[in-house]
Amino acid sequence: MQHAGKLTSIEVAMNAPAPTLGTIQREKSRDFTIGLVMGWLVYLNDILNLNKPMTEDQIELCAIEVTDEYYSLKMSDLAFLFRKIIAGHYGEFYESLTISKMLTFFRDYFDERCQYAEQQAMRQHADFSGQDEFNYSRNFQRIWTAKSRKS
Repeated sequence: MQHAGKLTSIEVAMNAPAPTLGTIQREKSRDFTIGLVMGWLVYLNDILNLNKPMTEDQIELCAIEVTDEYYSLKMSDLAFLFRKIIAGHYGEFYESLTISKMLTFFRDYFDERCQYAEQQAMRQHADFSGQDEFNYSRNFQRIWTAKSRKS
């Protein structure tokens, strides 16, 4: 979490030069990736100082689910998401952390990230299509020629 302070928005997290969970899984192994996510979950469990933290089995099951479902998230996304969780962005924990709460946090973040990516793609498309030159004289000549042929 040392560099998580530099991740100030979803845009920064998305564009950070970090590998995805899927890339790590492909380059290292599935077990390595699950272990990496488990490390993040253990850190979260410790830092929140909960009365009922997740058990080791719950952490492992949650890590497996995250690795399987959210493999397209980058490590920078995880850092940003965990920072938001610690800051209370996703609400109160009521002194406990569960698999379902964690997966809800991931789902909400992933949905927010997808919405942002969709907006960016639409904005880029609009910018690109707005750059098309419209040649009035050539188009006018084409229309004029077509009308002349009908006569």
